[in-house]
Amino acid sequence: MKKTLILTAALGLAGATPLMAVDLYVTGSTAFRANVYGACSKLYDGGAPLSITYGDAAHGGDANNNAKTASWCMTGTVSNSITALGTTPLTIHGLFTGSVQGIQTTEQGTKLPFATPSSGVYVTNTPTIGFSDASGTSTPYPATGNFNEENVCVQPFVMCKSVAGGGLANISNVTWEQLRYGIAAGRIPLSAWTTKGTDHSSYVYFMQRTKDSGTRRCELAQEQFGYNAPCTVYLYDNVTNNIFFKPSGTAIIGPVGVNNANLNWGSGYVGGGNIATELGYSHINNQAISYLSIGDAKGITGTPWSQVLPFNGVWPTAAGAGISGNTGTNDFSPISQGLYTCWGYEVVVYPNVDPSSLNSDQNLTHDQLGTQNAAGTIMGVLNAQTVINGGSPLAGSIENEIELSKPTGATAIRLSDMVSSRQSVGGTITP
Repeated sequence: MKKTLILTAALGLAGATPLMAVDLYVTGSTAFRANVYGACSKLYDGGAPLSITYGDAAHGGDANNNAKTASWCMTGTVSNSITALGTTPLTIHGLFTGSVQGIQTTEQGTKLPFATPSSGVYVTNTPTIGFSDASGTSTPYPATGNFNEENVCVQPFVMCKSVAGGGLANISNVTWEQLRYGIAAGRIPLSAWTTKGTDHSSYVYFMQRTKDSGTRRCELAQEQFGYNAPCTVYLYDNVTNNIFFKPSGTAIIGPVGVNNANLNWGSGYVGGGNIATELGYSHINNQAISYLSIGDAKGITGTPWSQVLPFNGVWPTAAGAGISGNTGTNDFSPISQGLYTCWGYEVVVYPNVDPSSLNSDQNLTHDQLGTQNAAGTIMGVLNAQTVINGGSPLAGSIENEIELSKPTGATAIRLSDMVSSRQSVGGTITP
């Protein structure tokens, strides 16, 4: 009898098929994609996925196959911290289209072309979760009904100027009033800084993102503009005439996106990286400033954060002007203590029911996806917070990714490091 049982068990094992992977489809913020990429890669056993593939430019990616690439796919067995999956393999598909566009497509079940474990092969699928630099409550797409929204961390923003010199040499600060005027008019007379009448017809242009940008939403909200407030856009022609022009119709600088989706959000620059590139052109006509995530601002020149300006006389880090060239830890105490106002909460939106009950192409269960309060689930690890769970940051969490990046200049702030807070996007900071 004992031998028969052993033989039967052995035959059962021989006939077993490999466990089918479950899939997590991630979209949203372009400014935050590097932090998401790093955290997702550490969700796997051994701290790294078994394989990573990258999407091409036609499918939202680019030639830089690294943490800042907007289209990628990871697969492998999850770490022991995600007990809800057991030994079931997890495939994470990332496609970062923009903050507002990301939460819209997540909540409305819009199909997007995600990369797969097979290089050059794509799957058209609805996203599972979406990251945004601004809460959906400040846009037409609040998380209601079958969707939750959770704070992830704080995203710092900074004012930057181009490398062109000229009149920009007179700009060493941007005020709340100047920013408000620049949003509405699209350009600011140089005399706003010099007070000279001769500079009244010399303009400093304000490079603006498209309407689906979470960065733009935070920028406008802190200047007391609503989502649909008029915003004048100028674009820089660095190819032929080296001039700024106001588009007569919809015009963008950056990728047109999936099915030309980026053209649906009005004129402007699609990504903060597109603006950073433009600010790096040294032609004297490139008299421009812009509002960028601190991550995008880092790469305008070879010297990190060399073009950052204080806002209302306050710098985003305790280093002050020393932020230029900084390659070590960023001390964000001016933000965490409520002195510097250009920041917003990074959020994540996801279903609070079985994703498959909303979209048939989803195969994760609600018990597997979870929430930040549900230990052992995907969200319970990816968005684990020490302000909720206590102790040290959990490996595989975005909070942990921020902690790991501190020695070389973190571009986000953990919620547990904040003293001040705000109740709405761009709202009053307390204490």
